[in-house]
Amino acid sequence: MFILTAVGPDRPGMAHAVAQILFENGCNIEDTTMTRLCGQFAQILVVEIGAQTDVSRLQNQLGALEKSHGLVTELTDVEETASENFAAPRWMLTAYGREKTGLLAKLTGDLSAKNVNVTDVQTRVASGGTVYVMLLELELPAPLGADELRGFLETQNPDLQISLREIEEETL
Repeated sequence: MFILTAVGPDRPGMAHAVAQILFENGCNIEDTTMTRLCGQFAQILVVEIGAQTDVSRLQNQLGALEKSHGLVTELTDVEETASENFAAPRWMLTAYGREKTGLLAKLTGDLSAKNVNVTDVQTRVASGGTVYVMLLELELPAPLGADELRGFLETQNPDLQISLREIEEETL
């Protein structure tokens, strides 16, 4: 199991360039996230390397993307581990507040104090730079209830508007 990161100036074809090299080398993309941040393409992928894949060749081909696309890549071998919270209920926390330095650090610190696992974070500055919007996907540890967590967060962060809702998963 490998994690591949790729970052570079955004332009059409970046996702394809990475996916095509992985495909040509017999790799399976198992999980991915990508976004554009300040005009930069940013992608993280979990990749299963094929039995016949030459990892050195793969790294060379990914490295060539820096010259052809301005894309800096890093391929890291990782052990697959099962999350002990994998079956924990998942929740979406939305928080809005007046834009100021440290809001995300404070909120994630409060979540950490309650042993809440943050599995995804998205933030945006909205309303002409005056409102900070935070969307966090969470796994709550077993005896912590949503109402208890919401109350704690509202007490610790009185300047934030906080909502918490369970994520309903659908089986395909």
